Parts: sequence; structure tokens; C-alpha cells
Amino acid sequence: MGAAVVAASGRLLTVTESLTRRHGDLLIPPAHLRRYYYRTFDPAAFARAGAAARTELMLRDLQPQHRLLDVGSGIGNLAVALVGDLRGGYDGLEIHEEAVRWCQSTITPRAPSFRFHHADVVNQAYNPRGRHEPATYRFPFPDANFDFVFLGSVFTHLFPDAVANYLREIARVLVPGGTCVASYFLLNHDSRSGAEAGRSFLSFTVGDESRSFLLHDPAVPEAAIALDEIFVRNAHAAASLEIADVRRGQWWNGGADDQDVVTARRQ
Repeated sequence: MGAAVVAASGRLLTVTESLTRRHGDLLIPPAHLRRYYYRTFDPAAFARAGAAARTELMLRDLQPQHRLLDVGSGIGNLAVALVGDLRGGYDGLEIHEEAVRWCQSTITPRAPSFRFHHADVVNQAYNPRGRHEPATYRFPFPDANFDFVFLGSVFTHLFPDAVANYLREIARVLVPGGTCVASYFLLNHDSRSGAEAGRSFLSFTVGDESRSFLLHDPAVPEAAIALDEIFVRNAHAAASLEIADVRRGQWWNGGADDQDVVTARRQ
């Protein structure tokens, strides 16, 4: 689903109109959840997020028969965008329990192969009372269970030890040759320079002695985290995930929330 589609009348439909015509109003989340995730009540923000994530996966050859794991599935934006297209199956894993309940009660009855799971992982920004540490959390799925794993703005809220663990878990649940698509704030020479010069859409100023990450807000560290690119590449290699492509975002150069997107395949 792109930003617009053509109706029978020939008129271009907005993403919101397209979403409503395909799935009905009941698949648009309640206003307070839209506000929590997108900082606006406008349903178009939900539809745009789903369309963008769907495009990222389609460009990397997601096929209808594939099984997809969506880590950080939120209020189901990607799930709704894929209903009717993805036959292999979809599992969403999300830290916000209320969002999971809404998806389970609203999306799954219409699309039984689309399932949603609560990841009760501790995160000072989003789930401070969580039961599981992200550096040791095990995904609740068997080995070699998915063809694709997608993480949209998840690694931007995790410390390096948690990222390394998640990458190991991603490799475990992917089939051989399976694909992981994940977004980051990657720190390299250009992006560090941009952040230090104040050109990034979020300020990243405080890090650790090893220079493996920078924080946006030391008072709430997991609100936004930028990760050293060398660390990210090494963590992929250690997890037997071979990086095939990096789409460079412009988050560090005035590009709003335009994150870097890393595509990797399980060796």
C-alpha cells in the first residue's frame, strides 16, 4: 500500500481513505493510542507509518508466503498494512501491553494468522516495571520460524548489550537465508560530526567511554540511543547475520526522524 491508491472513480485515495475502504474503521486504533505512538490524533499518521514499513519490506522482497516477525509492532500499523497481502503469517512482539490487547482484540479476529504477543521487557522510557532484562530476553518463538524479521525504531531505544542479544535472537528465529530489516541511528564520522554540530533532529550529546553509543536524554536514557556503526557491524557478524545493505538516513543532517535502515541475512 503506497501513499495513495486509485479508486474506481479515478480519484487518488489518501492513505486513511484506502485503509478504511480495505479494512473498515474498526482497524484504526483509538485516539489515545494514536496520540501515544505518533504524538497526534490524526489517523493518517498511523496509515503513513504502516505504508512506510510495508514499502521497506517490499523493496527487500517480502513475498505473500513468507512468515514475518514484527519486533516493536506497536498498535499494528504494519500488520494492518499487510492484511490481505501476507498469507504466510505474522507475529507482532510489543512492549506496550495495552497496544497488544487492542491488536489481539481487533486485528486478529479479522486476520487469524496475524498474532500479537506482549514482550514484558524493562525499558526506562516505555516499560519501567518490565519483568525481563533486554540483554537476556529470549523471543517466545522456536528456532528457524520466520523468513523476515522487522524492527522499526527498536534499536534506537536499546543499549549495546541488549542490541547484541536481540541480534542473536533474530538469527535464532530466522530460517537460513532469512532477512532482518532494522532501523538505527548509526554513528560514523559524518553522523557524529552532524550530531556534535547540532544538525540532528534530536540532540545526542552524552555517551560512554568506549564511544559505543550516544544518548539524547541522560535522565531517560532509552528515550533515544544512537549506536556506533562499527559496534553494530560487529554485533551482526557475531550473530551470524551478514549485512547486505545500509540505507543511509538523514536524521543527523536535518532529515527529521529519517533513520538508517540495515538489511542483513542469516548465514
